[in-house]
Parts: sequence; structure tokens; C-alpha cells
Amino acid sequence: MDALIDPVAGIEWLAGLFPVRAPRRGSLTVMFTDIAGFTAYAATRGDRAAAHLVQRHDRAVLPAIRRHSGRILKRLGDGLMAAFASPAAALRAALEMQRGARGVRLRIGIHAGAARSRAGDLIGHEVNVAARIAERALGGEILVSDAVRGAADGLAARFRPARALVIGGREPRPLFRVEAAACQTAPKARCTEGP
Repeated sequence: MDALIDPVAGIEWLAGLFPVRAPRRGSLTVMFTDIAGFTAYAATRGDRAAAHLVQRHDRAVLPAIRRHSGRILKRLGDGLMAAFASPAAALRAALEMQRGARGVRLRIGIHAGAARSRAGDLIGHEVNVAARIAERALGGEILVSDAVRGAADGLAARFRPARALVIGGREPRPLFRVEAAACQTAPKARCTEGP
């Protein structure tokens, strides 16, 4: 059997020794990434090609997580779950990931809210919301909740309304597609919905 060894596995193993802890008060920002169309790609192109595609995902995603002080919580096949201290840090990382995602239809979902720590993992309704947001994102897209958009001061990005996320028993949650923008008119400039 032909096995490929992931060169970042050792780093991730070490990071796992220092689990993310949810803050006692306030929120944590959770990001999910994956590759759009990965299952079909693997079925038609084979395991070796699929492994190379995951490596391209990692080259776009892992350095951005490190640069913006994020923590990988777990790998999820063709993607991962990461946590950040703030929505702005997660958004900066996501924009950087999309710029670096050459040959990968990367989709990213981000949400901020309360979470509970459990054995080095995060659980709770808000984590589930982040996962559902990522599932709704298209390839090459960053999709965020209103909680993330509301905390994005100083980011050169545009937020375009998307169809709200509906989860049974809860109010619909507004979602926004994020696009990089050239809003450099002031150091603290903020872009919102553009024409």
C-alpha cells in the first residue's frame, strides 16, 4: 500500500498537547474549512491526486492560521476546524487563505459565540452554527455570521448579504459573503456592502 506522510503531522501532534480552552466569558471564533467538490474529485482522480489536493489546501490554510494566532482543533478529512481569539483575526486569516488557495476551491465558514471545552475539542450550539455556515459556502467563498461581520472593524473587506441560516427552534441567523476590498482610505477603514 502506498502511503503519503503528512509533513505537518508532527507539528499538529505537538499543538494537540496544548488544547484550546474556551474563555469563561465572552466568545471564541470558530472556523471550518474544506475543499468544494472533494468527494467527486477523489472518486474520479484517485487517492494520490486527492492527497495532493489536500496538501494544496494545507499550504494555503496552515500558515495563515499560524500567522493570525489561530489553533487547529482537528482535521476533518479534506478540511479542518480552527479557533481564533477574535473574529477579525479569523477573517484576516480567511482572506489570506483564499489568496493562497491556488488550484483549490476552498470554502470557509466562520462564526463567533460561546463554546465549551471538552477533551481538547470545542462543543456547543455556536460551534454547530459555524459548521453549518461552512457547509453553505461555495468553492472560493468565505461565509460568515452576523456576529463575525459586526466585529470586523478595520478590515479591508466587503460583506454581501447571503440567505439566512435557519436552524430549528432558533431565529434565522443573517449570513454574509466576504470579499477582499481595496479600502485603504484610512488606517481604520471599514468596507461594508458595496455597489
